[in-house]
Amino acid sequence: MDKFDKREHFSSKYRSPLSKRQVARANTGSLADENAYLKATIKEMIESARYNQQTQEKFYALELYFLEANSYELLIRRILTDLKRQLKLTQIELFLLDPQQETQQLIGEIYGKLNYRNLFYTDSIGSIKSVYGGDIQLILSNEDSDIAKLGPGMSQSVALLPLRRGNHIIGSLHLGSRDPERFHPGLGGEFLLHLGTVISVCIESSINQERYKHLSLVDLLTRAKNRRFFFQALATEIARSRRSKKPLSCLFIDIDHFKAVNDLHGHLTGDRALRSVADSVVPLLRQSDVLARFGGEEFTVLLPDCDLSHAEEIAERIRDKISRVDIANDKQERFRLTVSIGVSYWQEGQQGFADSEAIQNHLISQADKGVYQAKEDGRNCVRIVEGLALDSDTIPES
Repeated sequence: MDKFDKREHFSSKYRSPLSKRQVARANTGSLADENAYLKATIKEMIESARYNQQTQEKFYALELYFLEANSYELLIRRILTDLKRQLKLTQIELFLLDPQQETQQLIGEIYGKLNYRNLFYTDSIGSIKSVYGGDIQLILSNEDSDIAKLGPGMSQSVALLPLRRGNHIIGSLHLGSRDPERFHPGLGGEFLLHLGTVISVCIESSINQERYKHLSLVDLLTRAKNRRFFFQALATEIARSRRSKKPLSCLFIDIDHFKAVNDLHGHLTGDRALRSVADSVVPLLRQSDVLARFGGEEFTVLLPDCDLSHAEEIAERIRDKISRVDIANDKQERFRLTVSIGVSYWQEGQQGFADSEAIQNHLISQADKGVYQAKEDGRNCVRIVEGLALDSDTIPES
């Protein structure tokens, strides 16, 4: 006899056998209860599967959204701004490992400083380890000690998500929610881990793309933008100025007697002189301004939303600063440079041009003429040549 056939497993007291009618009623009741239970269980499983499918589709859409970002700046915006909105988070923070500050320098030269209060760079893996308290693994928690690892906010639960490429940690993504039950140790973290992997791939890929972009748009000697970038920026700023009706100015900077520098001190010293000029100009400019090496010893500066008088002031500050910089040759002998600067200006409605190309030619030609006038006036000065450029005054892009 099977052990579950024994009466003591069903009742502590012996009772007389049930009639056939009583047994039928009992079986009918238990079957109905069992059916109801099974239906409820199946419904719950279906709802859970549907929720998981919706969650998976949502995360899949987010992954595509990140993968489609075609620049580092756009990717960071999608992570720090759009992800917060999509997941209805209270807080989000991104920490990126940047030991030699290469990423910050690279992005700064291409875009300038990205103004996100919740984007942080760290030069040590130790600072990321300190967040996780040892092993760097996903943390889902509503404990105060873990919530405190985010910056000040209203979060009641947090997800601390390590960002990995292979066996290497590249950063950490921190998510905070007002809902204390949103993130907790019992929650499955598979979707978040997969999302973290995708974000890691996107970050690394975007940085590599920016490196290639940097090589194509930056003069490697001076780290100023190159001629190609200047013409792209000029077209963009002309279009923006036409819409906003704000002024646009341009400076051409030419180093005086630069051939003599190479002849007397050597080409390596000439290279140092070029870098010195670029390094002197950058601190005097706004983030929206563009410094480019136009060719040889000539630089150009694009000044959006800057009228002629302010452009002339900036040019004079540049000229003065460069004239005070000491440059050492290979024998540690020191000398100084001077520059001649031409200034041009344009504003929609004040000067009539047929199209953007004509505006471009005007800005370049008039600034170039200003340089020649400064040379004729003895060099080491700033000059403005008034009047409109002729259609034939076209400066080729290459």
